[in-house]
Amino acid sequence: MKTSKLDIKKPSSDLSNVKVAVVSTNWHEEIIKPMLEDCITVLKEHNLEKKSFVVPGAYELPFIAQVLCKNYDAVILLGCIIKGETPHFEIISQSISDKVLETSLNKKTPIIFGVLTTNNESEAKERAAYKGSEFAMSAISILDTLNKLK
Repeated sequence: MKTSKLDIKKPSSDLSNVKVAVVSTNWHEEIIKPMLEDCITVLKEHNLEKKSFVVPGAYELPFIAQVLCKNYDAVILLGCIIKGETPHFEIISQSISDKVLETSLNKKTPIIFGVLTTNNESEAKERAAYKGSEFAMSAISILDTLNKLK
């Protein structure tokens, strides 16, 4: 099993007033659940105000992210798309990736793209075991940087 290689330092600014939304999908719940728990644990350790939301699948993530940007300082999206035998994987992966980036830039809100795109279920489960904390730390890092710019 791989372990996280992300080395992000603790925030140097006060993040006590920031609000983070975490959105997970119902699709591939057995893969998403450990990632979600890991992500929430890290946010709690840093005392960030957070709220969790659930959507059916990865395709719904860009829409809910756009809605949540109105009331949250950062949004973390957690999902999983596993490659199959049809072009569906490529279409969905590229579509949501593009829309999440577009939303983040348009709304000027950091959106962490925590959607695993893997070749198979075992690869997804392996990555899910450690990626939740990385996504949480990415949100904390960008919020810390934004806080310093104020």
